[in-house]
Amino acid sequence: MLLWLPSIRIYRSRWQGVRAALFRLPTGKSLARAWLQCCWPGALLCLLVLFSACAGNSPPSTSSQQPLAAAQQVLVFPNVGTKDIATLDPAQGPDANSALAVNMLYSGLVRATADLSVVPDQATWQVSPDQRVYTFHLKPGIAFSDGTPVTAQTYVFTLTRQLLPEVKSPIASFFEGFIAGASDVAAGKTRTLSGVRALDNSTLQITLTQPTPFFLEVLTNPLFDPLNPALVQKYGQANWASQAAGNAVGTGPFMVKSWQHNVKMVLVPNPHYYGPKPRLREVDMLFVADPATAFKAYEAHQYSFIWNIPPGDLGLARQMSGFVQRSLLQTDLLFFYTRKPPFDKTAVRQAFAYAVDKKTLAHAIFKDAVLPASTIIPPGMPGYQANYAGLPYDRARARSLLQSVYPDIGKVPPIVFTYPSSQVSQSEAAALQQMWQSALGVQVKLQSMDLTTYNDELSKHLVQMGFIQWTADFPDPYDWLTLNLTSGSPNNNGEWSNPQFDRLVAQAEKESGEARLRTYNEAERVAIEDVGWLPLDHQALAAVIPPWLHGVTLNGLGLYFGDWSTVYLLQH
Repeated sequence: MLLWLPSIRIYRSRWQGVRAALFRLPTGKSLARAWLQCCWPGALLCLLVLFSACAGNSPPSTSSQQPLAAAQQVLVFPNVGTKDIATLDPAQGPDANSALAVNMLYSGLVRATADLSVVPDQATWQVSPDQRVYTFHLKPGIAFSDGTPVTAQTYVFTLTRQLLPEVKSPIASFFEGFIAGASDVAAGKTRTLSGVRALDNSTLQITLTQPTPFFLEVLTNPLFDPLNPALVQKYGQANWASQAAGNAVGTGPFMVKSWQHNVKMVLVPNPHYYGPKPRLREVDMLFVADPATAFKAYEAHQYSFIWNIPPGDLGLARQMSGFVQRSLLQTDLLFFYTRKPPFDKTAVRQAFAYAVDKKTLAHAIFKDAVLPASTIIPPGMPGYQANYAGLPYDRARARSLLQSVYPDIGKVPPIVFTYPSSQVSQSEAAALQQMWQSALGVQVKLQSMDLTTYNDELSKHLVQMGFIQWTADFPDPYDWLTLNLTSGSPNNNGEWSNPQFDRLVAQAEKESGEARLRTYNEAERVAIEDVGWLPLDHQALAAVIPPWLHGVTLNGLGLYFGDWSTVYLLQH
């Protein structure tokens, strides 16, 4: 999503969660599914133990509390870390904050549960013996919020539209790249997606170029959710999503009643929703860029709950009823723009990496609420390398590497570290600045900006050294490595290119099981040692979900709402 963070744009996962900009100031059974069902709890055990000490009190039982009257069922939802929703078009890779709204408006063939298992939503399916053909059978009664029926042809339209060159999607080619004919549509050679067919109104068939063990997990991304063709045709490919208020954009449990830009979005239940109906009468999503301001507003009873709690407020938050905290499948990273000096030289990127004392950052800045990261892939994910040290803190080596390129440190070109203020605190940025100054003798200029502006700068490759917060779209190394660091990937913000890495990730997609994960392990080590990305920490999410708010929880991807019919307010 974003989104949970998209990208990057810091993407937006659909999982009904959001990539949390956590602890940041101003801001057939497939292999993957089998792994989720069998191995996920054990893989996360160490993280759950780590954070249990500071998890606070779980919300007390609400079995004796009665729901508020229907007229009072208004959820005041703080969208913390943004000034506005950047996009409601799933093809544009919504950032973490935009994903919160996207996940309320859209729904699709499948959905993810709280433990990230994939279950049917709008359809059931069969998979061919060769694992390449997926046949989906749509449930009856699926419609957009204006009552327009959704058919298999609606899906053909949507999956084709996302790939069209004029849509300029930064993510469609990677998420749909497994589908036969997707590359030809993306290249403008045809407007017919050969691998997606409507066999009849309720039967959709998707053919892949090769077996893809995580394909059902990929389908949980809102990119695959049906769009209303009439709306797209009426307002055009670039403008239809901005006309969401009062129009039927999706098939999710809510629709947009009004959108006051830079202030709030009001959502109301979709009268034609095919699933259990929401009990909430209205959701008022308020935009608040500064997490510290948002926390104070929660203290003043202006919101129904609060999340993205800054470090300075965690002590107070832990004393509140309903405080919860859990680890995320998320990594905070730095990237370097590799097409211009000084970061076109591997040794310079390595110097900046060795100069970062991640343990001190975790302890002094985050009060040990995060894990120092030596890997890109976080704990709890398939392919996590627990015993890999990466590029550890080493001041002497850092200085030596820099001087191998710039013997006279004074001749290092000016360097600017640009970051989103909602995800990197001033204290963290200053700590990094001091580390580089101390170890390398280089004065780095700091430049913060709001998330929407930052994402725009990223898309134009205007960031020399920047910050990325990435949360899993689905539990597979492809989502972390191939999607973000392959040469030419739209998410490759530093335009880093390494032929060995490209070869390894391509090889991994021709393998399966442990062999595939081993190849991805090797690719990750190449990316870390050549500093395609510099991992800083693995995050956790803290929130206060008061006992009178039912149905909201946290999972490995952030805020989780699941079945919106179970989200409602209780008397208190």
